[in-house]
Amino acid sequence: MALRTEQKLPIILSIVFLTLAIVGVVFYRATASLQAAIETGRKTNEIIAITDEIIALSLDAESGVRGFMFTGVDTYLEPLSAAKIRVPTGLAKLKTSAASDPQLTEPIEKADAAARDFLSALDEKVEYRKIRGYEESIGEIYRPDDRIRIERLRNSLNTIKATANDIQAARDRDLGLGFSLTIWIFILSAAVGTVGLVLANLVVYREIRRRTEAETALLDANRGLEAKIEARTAELKEMNNRLLEIGSEREMLLKKEKKSREEAEIANRLRDEFMATVSHELRTPLNSILGWARLLREGSLNHSQAERALATIIKSAETQNRLIEDLLDVARIISGKLELKFETLDVESLIAHSVEAALPTASARHISIEIADYRTETGRLLIKGDRARLDQVISNLLNNAIKFSFEGGKIVAGYGVEDNCAFISVRDFGAGISADFLPLVFERFRQDSSGRLRNGGLGLGLAIVRNLVELHGGNVTAASEGENKGSEFIVRIPLHRDQEDD
Repeated sequence: MALRTEQKLPIILSIVFLTLAIVGVVFYRATASLQAAIETGRKTNEIIAITDEIIALSLDAESGVRGFMFTGVDTYLEPLSAAKIRVPTGLAKLKTSAASDPQLTEPIEKADAAARDFLSALDEKVEYRKIRGYEESIGEIYRPDDRIRIERLRNSLNTIKATANDIQAARDRDLGLGFSLTIWIFILSAAVGTVGLVLANLVVYREIRRRTEAETALLDANRGLEAKIEARTAELKEMNNRLLEIGSEREMLLKKEKKSREEAEIANRLRDEFMATVSHELRTPLNSILGWARLLREGSLNHSQAERALATIIKSAETQNRLIEDLLDVARIISGKLELKFETLDVESLIAHSVEAALPTASARHISIEIADYRTETGRLLIKGDRARLDQVISNLLNNAIKFSFEGGKIVAGYGVEDNCAFISVRDFGAGISADFLPLVFERFRQDSSGRLRNGGLGLGLAIVRNLVELHGGNVTAASEGENKGSEFIVRIPLHRDQEDD
C-alpha cells in the first residue's frame, strides 16, 4: 500500500534527524578521546620532567660528595641534602602520575631501589671521610661501583621515559584513527542527510504538481462547461433557473480553485523557507564543530586554545541537539506519536523548577525573574499533566522572555485560577511583538523579522508550546501593546478534578 505525503514526510525527516543525532554522538565521543589524549600528554611531560630532575639532582649530589671528600667543607654536601629530600618526592610523584599505567610500575620500582642504593652509598662515603680523614679516604673517591650505581639509576629513569613516550605514541595513534573514523562517519551522515532532504523536497514537489494537475483539470472542465452554454444559447431562457444554479456552482468552483492555488503558493513558500532555515541552523553548529576538530587533529593549538576549541565544540553540539529535539517534537506532534504521562502536579513547584533552571541564563544578562501568586486564597494549585512537557512549555516561554528582554530587565512568572482553569503567565518588558506578527506568533517556522530581533532557531518553540498545551486540554494566548512594550503569554490548563470539587 502506497504511503501518503503526510506519512512520507515524517518518516524521511525522522531518518534525517536520526542521522544528525548519530553525528552529534560521534563528535561527542571524539571530544572525550581528545581530552583523554591531552591528559596523557600532560602526564608524559610531567614524568619526563621529573626523571630529568632526578638525574640532575643525583649528578649534583655525586659532584658535591666528591668535593667534600677532597676539601672536607660541609657546603659541598648541600646538593646531597637536597637530593635526599627531592629525589624520594619525585619518585612518589612518578608513582602517582603512573598509577593508571601498569607498564610503568616495574621501571619506577627499579628506579626507586637504584636511587635509594645510590644515595645510601653517598652517605657512606661522607661518613667515611668524616671519620677517617682525607688521607685514608682518598681511595674511596673514585670507586668502580659508584659509576655502576649512577648508570643503573640513569638507565632505570631512561626506561621510565621511554615507556611513557611509547604509551603516549600508542594513544596518539589511537586518537588519529578515531578522528579518521569520525570524519568518514560525518561524510556518510552528511550524504544520508542530503539525500533525505532531497527526497523530502521531491515528495513536496510531487504533491504540488498533483494539485496543479487537479487545478488544470478543473479549469478544462470550466471551459467545456462554458462551450456548452454558448452552444445552447437558445435554451438559456427556458433553463434560467438551471443557469442560475450552474452559475452558482461555477462561482463556488472558482473560489475553491483560487483557494487551492493560494494554499499551494503558501505551501511552496513555507517549504522553501523551511528548507533554507533547517539548512542554515543545522549547518552552522556542524561547521563550527568540524572546523575546530580539524584544528585539534592538526595539533596546531596550544593548551588554552585547545580548551577553547573543546568548549566551542560542546556548545555547538548542545545547540544542534536542541534544534534536533525541537524538530523531533514537531515530527511526533504531526504524526500523532507524542505520548504524555499524566500525573497530579503542583503549579507553584512546577513554575519554581522552571525558573530555577532559567536563572543562570537570565543572570548572565542581569535579568531578574520574579514569581507572583495572583490567587486570593492560599493552598496548593493542582492540575493533571505531563511534568516534563509542561516544564518544557514554561521553559520555552521563559527562554523567549530572556531573549527579548533588555539588559538588566525584569520577567514576572505568575499563576492563579480563572474559570476552572489554572493559568500560568510569563510577562517581560522587552522588545514586544508587532501588531502584524501577533496573530502568527504560534505558527510553525514563523519568526518576526521586524519588531522582535531575530535570534536564530527554527521558529518552532511557540508552535510546540501551543500543541503541548492543547494536548493537555488547555490553550495559550499572547498579548503585546507593540514593539518595545513587552509581551505576555498566558497558558490555561483545566484544574484537577479533586480541586474543582473543593
